Amino acid sequence: MMGTDAKTLLLAAGILFVAGCGDMAKDKEAEGQQPAAAEEHAEQVAPLVEDLPATLPAEVDIWQSPQELILSDATVYLGSELWLNSMPVIGDDGSQPANKLHASIRLLTRDMKPLPQGVEILQVLVAQEEQLWLGQENLDVRSEGEMSLEVSLRGGPEWLPGSKADIAVTVLYQGQEQVLIQRGVLVSQVF
Repeated sequence: MMGTDAKTLLLAAGILFVAGCGDMAKDKEAEGQQPAAAEEHAEQVAPLVEDLPATLPAEVDIWQSPQELILSDATVYLGSELWLNSMPVIGDDGSQPANKLHASIRLLTRDMKPLPQGVEILQVLVAQEEQLWLGQENLDVRSEGEMSLEVSLRGGPEWLPGSKADIAVTVLYQGQEQVLIQRGVLVSQVF
């Protein structure tokens, strides 16, 4: 028969063997898992990343836009006129219409270079202090030869003659929108 020491030694070896087989069984079980289950296991082990607050892009100040743009090889700028039409007119209903603001905003080139083909005017913004006049739908855009485009606006606010306004024009050229400004345009009065 076997002695107590031999039995103890055999029992200890058996326990170690069974313990080792248990880890081996777990590894084989993990290998047999489906990919989704393996990914779940990997996600649980991945280190946690802190959620950072989303940041919004900085607000763009349209009035920081340039007064000249280079489109192709032509330098363009705005040449604008604003006026109140105060000519004596009697409306359809017999009343005198208000002195509404009119605008002629021209996109011009320097150095007698032609305006590049494909330039479009998308919108015009006329501002005086906190008051804004925005023209963007059905703009009356005309070509004045090959060196300029003109936008005519009618029916704007009733600003004081002799006051000044700033103008921003959004142009589209080769798929890119750009803004061009003109500051301090005098509001004239026509009689």
